[in-house]
Order: sequence, then structure tokens, then C-alpha cells
Amino acid sequence: MNSAIVCADIGTSSIKTALVSETGAVISYKRNQISNNKNSWLDAFTYSLKELLSDFSGNISAICISGNGPTLVSETGKILLWNVPTENTIQKNKSLFIPRLQFFKQMYPSEWNESKFIFSGPEYLIWQLTGNALTILPEKRYTDAYWTQETLSENDIPSEKLPPFVFPGEKAGILCDKIAYECGIKYEIPVFCGAPDFIVALIGTNTLVPGSICDRAGSSEGINLCLDIDPRNVCTKDELEGIRILPSVIPNYFNASILIPDSGISFYKIKEKYAPNMSYEDFVTKILENNDFCKDGYELMIHTANLVSNAYNRLSQISKKCGCGIPDKIKSTGGQAKNKGWLQFKADFTKVPFQVTASADAELIGDVILALYGMKEFDSIQQAAEKIVKVQREFFPREYFPE
Repeated sequence: MNSAIVCADIGTSSIKTALVSETGAVISYKRNQISNNKNSWLDAFTYSLKELLSDFSGNISAICISGNGPTLVSETGKILLWNVPTENTIQKNKSLFIPRLQFFKQMYPSEWNESKFIFSGPEYLIWQLTGNALTILPEKRYTDAYWTQETLSENDIPSEKLPPFVFPGEKAGILCDKIAYECGIKYEIPVFCGAPDFIVALIGTNTLVPGSICDRAGSSEGINLCLDIDPRNVCTKDELEGIRILPSVIPNYFNASILIPDSGISFYKIKEKYAPNMSYEDFVTKILENNDFCKDGYELMIHTANLVSNAYNRLSQISKKCGCGIPDKIKSTGGQAKNKGWLQFKADFTKVPFQVTASADAELIGDVILALYGMKEFDSIQQAAEKIVKVQREFFPREYFPE
């Protein structure tokens, strides 16, 4: 491989990084823990980058950074993670960020006052890498979910405290000389904007085609359907009960999703109780060989697979009603997608093939796609996704469901 793109996705407790070729092949992959202290993300990124480059003799053509939801970070390095409750704030609008900004201002006044900017999620790392301050807006329809001048003014938040909006795939700047020197790579490497992890996972599975579905399954799980019309215009409230409708990263498209909370966490707790030293794949295999080995685990697998099946069936009917037809396959991404036995079980239960792409961590593939789009290698995000996202393995439903 002559050149590769460095992709990084910041999670709640770890950062995933990969070297990916410009054709979408994963060359090397690292996952390192982060402490969520000042400079922890930067230290973890540079350490991971050095590891990735240790056996790589080619050139780095670009870097792309993504990360988790409405996390806030001050310029001084104080981090308020996306999952920290902020019940003390009052929600007066549709914004996901303003209540958290209010909470940050109240709880950490010195960090607020000492910082020129308050960053959201991975933008803090981008700022450390390039010196440029920005906020990645997934698509213009997300403005209300972030902030407007009006909502900032109503909530007494100075607009100058928040970096300006840019869109996924835009060039954030150039990697600073200090980090390039420290990592032993060439200078003038462009750094591109990824997106929130939810968005880049949809890009990295090419869930950008109307009627396509992916199962994003990690600690929790979400079944996501791409539509080219707003389902609220053709479906009843009852049909959409419990379904979240959000704009797609693709203008004029939509994403309909059904959340299955804590499916991964619940299974983790059972595995730790019954077989803490066993891998997930071995644990699932053992359960399927002998259901009595762990009845709790088997019952949870049945329960979760049933929820996935119901979600798929509900979204399929919405897809059909919107004129997109019934999806005939489900792409899987996330930690659960690395478990072959579990994917086969889901395929058997739902009677729908499950597909895994070149990387189960689709966020990293989404980063590659955005970097290539930003480098003008493709005319659109969709065009890049069609070329880069490749199915590596497919799990077909068997004629019988294993009892």
C-alpha cells in the first residue's frame, strides 16, 4: 500500500484508530483507553498513530476525526461526556447542546470563563491537531438540534464561545508540525472533519440508499432505515410510535431508527457472571451448543433477537409505505458485529441475511469516505460510500431455527 488515511473515532472510554487504504482496506487497527483528562485524547491519538505507523512504509495522505455525541470540552481540557446527566438545566428548545452548555457553565464556571471556545466532541482533538476551532454540523437541518443565534441569546450563552459550523468532509486544517515530527511523518498532512459517531457509522455502512437498513449494535443497539421522504408525511402516529426520525447526512433524506437500550450491556453482565474469562464468541457458541449452559444468556439472546426482528419488520413496512420497498438485507456494525455466532443467530431468527463490511467499526470507514470526499476524489458522499463500502461476509438464514 503506497498511501493510507488515518482514521480516529473517540468513544466514551477509548479511541479507535486505523490506517485504511484509499480503496477502503483496513491495513492496521488499534484501540487504546482514554482517561478523559486534559490532553488524554491527544496523547492516546499520537500513541495510537505511532503504533499504526510502526510497520507501515507508505505515505499518509490525510487524517479524519469523528467521535461521540454531544460531549463538551473546554479549551482548558475539562470534559463533560455525552452520557453525564444534566437534569438541573431546563429544556426550552429542541437543542441537544444548549442544556449541556448551561450545565457546563453552571458546574465549571472557571473553565467556562478561562476558555475562548467550548468545543463539542471530536472538534477538541481537531483543534489540538490543527489549531483551528470549528463545530461539525452533520447537515443544515441539524441546526436546531445544535444551536441558533436566537436560542443562544435566549439562554444567555455568548455565540462567540462556540466555533463556527462546518460540514462533514470539510478540511479542518493541516496537522501541526510538532505532532508530525513526534510521529515521524511528513508535514502538510490535511485533517478532515468526520462527524458524530452515529452519522459516520451510517456512512460507513452505506446506509445512505433509500430502503437500506443497518443494525448499529454495541452497548446499546439501533436499527436504522434510510428514506428519501419524510415518513411523517405518509405514516400515522401509531405506525411511527417509538421510532425516531432524524435528517440524514444526505440532504432531503431521512433516517428512521428504533433503539434497543442496553442490549450489549445486559449480555456483558450475564457473561461476566457466568463466564468472565470466556470470549463473547465462545460464550455464544457454548450457549447454542447447550442452552442449559446459561439459560439466562439464551433467554436474553432470544429476547434481543426478537426485538431486532420486530424493529426490522416495523421499519420494513414504513419503507414500503414510503415507496422504498422492503429491505432484503441488514448491515451490521459495532462490537456485536464482531461475534459471528451472534450474527448467525440474528439471521436465523429474523429470516434476513446479516452483512458485515470490511470493518465492524463502520465509523472508521465513514471517516475514510469523508476524507476522500474532502480530498475531491469523489463528487459526493454517496458516490464515495458506494465505492468504498464492501461486504466482507454474509450470514444467511438457515432453513431451521436452532432450538
